[in-house]
Amino acid sequence: MIGAAAARRTATRAVTLLRPAGYVLIAAATLFLCVSLWSLAQAGRGDDNEYAAARDEVTRTAVQHITLLNSIDPKRADLDLAHWLRVATGPFHDALKHDMPTARAKFAKQQAASNAKVTALAVTDFDRSAGKATVIASVRIFTDATGEDGRRTEQRKRYEVGMQRVAGGWKVSELKPLPPGGKPTEGNGS
Repeated sequence: MIGAAAARRTATRAVTLLRPAGYVLIAAATLFLCVSLWSLAQAGRGDDNEYAAARDEVTRTAVQHITLLNSIDPKRADLDLAHWLRVATGPFHDALKHDMPTARAKFAKQQAASNAKVTALAVTDFDRSAGKATVIASVRIFTDATGEDGRRTEQRKRYEVGMQRVAGGWKVSELKPLPPGGKPTEGNGS
């Protein structure tokens, strides 16, 4: 019996000694967790992440605007042309506005709707502080089936696109078709 009592006392002393060590380990683990969470939260902030977020915004906006500028439904051409003006700025906006009567006449003769899809896009120049960016884009334009053959057609185009930040967000300031060689042609186009 004496052995059993001695073993209990030894076990009680061991538990008594381990309790403070356990509290220290729990406190250290809690401190480590708090510091890790704080560091993780701070990693989501800063100039690099703000730059990347602004660049991502340019990319998303460019895809939307390029798609819009290469899509037209003759049944609602006036609305589509108004959307074109809404996403344009500067001299490109002025050129689109100037060419509206010609565009309306052209689309009045068109029978099938054209829908674009940006298949690739890259931001080649980005100046966040100046609010300017340049992107290159590859676009597929699908025209609905018309005529006797009833076949849907597809065109592939490439553009160099100037983007400018204005009060309402990013808008297209320049749209230059790229020939197969990759160098922009003169003038704005759509």
